[in-house]
Amino acid sequence: MPGDRAEAFARAHVDFAWRVARRLGLAPADADDVAQKAMLIATSKLDSVKPGSEQAFVYGTVANLVSKVFRSRRRHPEEPEEAAEEPLDHEANPERLLEQRRARGTLDAILAALTPDLRAAFVLFEIEGLSQPEIAEALGIPLGTVASRLRRAREEFTRVAVRRGVFSNDARRRE
Repeated sequence: MPGDRAEAFARAHVDFAWRVARRLGLAPADADDVAQKAMLIATSKLDSVKPGSEQAFVYGTVANLVSKVFRSRRRHPEEPEEAAEEPLDHEANPERLLEQRRARGTLDAILAALTPDLRAAFVLFEIEGLSQPEIAEALGIPLGTVASRLRRAREEFTRVAVRRGVFSNDARRRE
């Protein structure tokens, strides 16, 4: 049944879509909206998604929607950004929750310092675990460009993390 296939696809990829939207700079509430829209779009075009390219397709859809959100904000800057929180791990103790929230905030700040091209490659490889060929397909760039962006993204990530005191200068020397 086509509805079952679409539902299974959405269930399998909605968390990925949300994480990508967050790491591309959206607030949690906006990431919720983008992930839902991405799933609607992806499931409506499911027949055109090549097997094995599902994450690349979802990433492309999410990146396009995130771009639209940012363009809309530039046109309508008076609209306040929602300050919703990330989903909480209700099993963790309060200290652990605070530590997780701070770590996410630090990661988001470091990622925000990267250019969009570098951030996309870094997020897809280092955080989401996509292969370099999958990233090349998702971003529509040559494989060599993916490798170059990953190298530059790691260098910039380390530089920003050292500047923020997350890494020591020793981490920079190992690069």
